[in-house]
Amino acid sequence: MGDTTYIAVKTIQDFQNASSSVGFKDYLGLIALFSSALVAVLVGQYLQDRKAKKDREYNNKFSIFATILGLRHSKGMSEQFVISINQIPIVFHNNKKILAKLNTYIDTHKDFSLDDDTSSKQLISDLNDLVIEIAKDLGYQDMDNNVMRTYFYPKASEFRYSQEVVYNELYILEHLPDLLDARENKDNSLKPKQPNR
Repeated sequence: MGDTTYIAVKTIQDFQNASSSVGFKDYLGLIALFSSALVAVLVGQYLQDRKAKKDREYNNKFSIFATILGLRHSKGMSEQFVISINQIPIVFHNNKKILAKLNTYIDTHKDFSLDDDTSSKQLISDLNDLVIEIAKDLGYQDMDNNVMRTYFYPKASEFRYSQEVVYNELYILEHLPDLLDARENKDNSLKPKQPNR
């Protein structure tokens, strides 16, 4: 029995000696180890979120730029072109030069007497200035100043576009009575019914 008691006391003393050898510095080391891992994870997540935001902003800007360049032959007649122009104030909200060029372009485009050659050239010039400013924002510093004046638009594409316009107009004219009847029926169904007397 004495041997067992001695072994138990010796074991307890060994545990006490081992725990007393773990000092304040060791606890600080463990705390530093865990906190540095936590800080590394938080910093990594912050940097990843920041990069994703910058990538998203760049992709939005480039999408607008590419759409305007790709549809520059339409001179504002394409719906995608119009959508891209209307997205500029949001996507480029912090670039005052682009917003000023956009306002100039919109002011020129509001004039419906663009049939004459001078007005058309002014419109292309204003759009060219806008695109050059967007290119600078994206990092394309050496862009040709006449980029909007030259484009590829084959006659076949123009013919196809004309066909689509004519088809859409004919479809509307053919179905206009049905559309008007449907609208009138919808308007009548929305009116409150009068009680019978």
